[in-house]
Amino acid sequence: MAKSIRDKVFGALFGYAIGDALGLGTEFMSRKEVNRFYPNGLTDYSQIIRDAHRAQWKRGECSTDTIIVLEQLKSLIENKGINYSDIASRYHRLYKQHNVDLTTNLRWVLSQPDYPGDPFGTTQKVWDSMKKFDASNECLGRAFFVGIWDEDLPQTAVTYCRLTHAHSRCEAASAIIAKMAASLMWEDKEASFDSLIDMARSMNADLIRYIDIARHGTLEDLHLDDPDTFWFVRRLMACALWAIWHCDSPTDALHKIIMQGGDADTNAALAQGMLGLKYGYEALDPRLIEGLLDKEMIETVANDLTHLLEERKK
Repeated sequence: MAKSIRDKVFGALFGYAIGDALGLGTEFMSRKEVNRFYPNGLTDYSQIIRDAHRAQWKRGECSTDTIIVLEQLKSLIENKGINYSDIASRYHRLYKQHNVDLTTNLRWVLSQPDYPGDPFGTTQKVWDSMKKFDASNECLGRAFFVGIWDEDLPQTAVTYCRLTHAHSRCEAASAIIAKMAASLMWEDKEASFDSLIDMARSMNADLIRYIDIARHGTLEDLHLDDPDTFWFVRRLMACALWAIWHCDSPTDALHKIIMQGGDADTNAALAQGMLGLKYGYEALDPRLIEGLLDKEMIETVANDLTHLLEERKK
């Protein structure tokens, strides 16, 4: 039986938040460090160790990954559609108020005084001055929810990406994640492997190898804890696709991905959100839902987004 819009939205948003909050427990660790600190696995917020990095958050608190997508969705709800100027203003305010864990790329973009007035031009200038090698992954969580909104894909996913990430790898990965999310949300099926390969081939062929690993390889093949590349957009994209194709539940994906270390909160957030969308809210671990410190705010946004989507699809 097809799941309701509400079940999918709540599964996606709470799944994303759960993955983020629990994933903080192993963020930036190597797999060896993860196994040393969590020899029996990490399954509850109460287990998260309190070192210098993790002490920045309370147990059960989400990182900026979730805060950014909540701002994205609040803008969508208030404007009853995508308003890029409003989103840029929100992101700029977020940088000023809550920038504890932004990457160098995103911090550089959002810190520009011209960003709110000319987000696309400012982003392009910043990225032109960066190494083209540095295609970071922050855009994919937002692409996931663009896919759920499902308006003029893949172009909307690419345009949304360009708000902060002017790089073809980021744009192509955003389009692929949005396509998978839209298919799960509105067609109750996964986007096919061949369709994603075709999209990568037409947009950025560098992604093909990672999509292939996600479909036919193992999680370990992605080397998610490589300290030089763990935040690369292709790895996050592949990790989320791997979870869709190889995990039977959100919890299964959550525990496997967290134990890989690296950018664990971002990896777990996107994968858990994807599987929350696929399997629904009831498939999420209720203990982890109750343990979220921002549970009420997330619930409010999920309710408002559900109503907006229900009205839009009438």
